[in-house]
Amino acid sequence: MTRLEALKNIPRPAEECVEKTLNGEVPVDLFIARGHPNVRASNKRTLEVTKDVYLTRRGDCIIACCAEKAAGELSATVLEALTRSGLVVLIIDAGVVWDYVIGITPRSKPASKWRLVARKSNYVDDSTIAILADKAPTT
Repeated sequence: MTRLEALKNIPRPAEECVEKTLNGEVPVDLFIARGHPNVRASNKRTLEVTKDVYLTRRGDCIIACCAEKAAGELSATVLEALTRSGLVVLIIDAGVVWDYVIGITPRSKPASKWRLVARKSNYVDDSTIAILADKAPTT
């Protein structure tokens, strides 16, 4: 699926994605992560959530740490869906504000036990859950 084809399939508005999630129409997983004083979230291409407790300021793509899960630990239904062609919607809820990132499935099963990554590029590794994403921390 090309980025253009994927963008044509993006549900409008975003609330439609949330509704499908709540209705059990799409595979879903939920986990908690937290902030850290060293989270800079300034990367223009990559968004990462990590299980690491200690962060340095070098990890400019990290938006949260101490996550309960990493990419390879997502639910079986989500992991299976990531191997097929389709869209990924990552909803980030920070209490008083929320946002979402839409990308394309990597068409591979992530195995990472430490991190979860969404990328604007088409690079895939064992932590990738979305490629050709529409957002990164500073977009």
